[in-house]
Amino acid sequence: MRCELITAAINKASALTDFDIHDDIHKIFEFRKKIILADEYLTKIEILEAIKLLNKSYDHDKVLNSEGAGLKRPNLI
Repeated sequence: MRCELITAAINKASALTDFDIHDDIHKIFEFRKKIILADEYLTKIEILEAIKLLNKSYDHDKVLNSEGAGLKRPNLI
């Protein structure tokens, strides 16, 4: 597995993200995933690894922004 190409593909997807169009984390994630899936230089295994890393980042961002299913703050009062 060529880790430097995986990193380059993720960085390329990040650089191509237009935040005026992709204005929430869900749209950003879907756009970046499409870019990685369309990368002709990655093998299928490398694409899967890049998507896996992208998913980890996406999940992290959802937790930080309190977005997504099941991420409700408990009412402690």
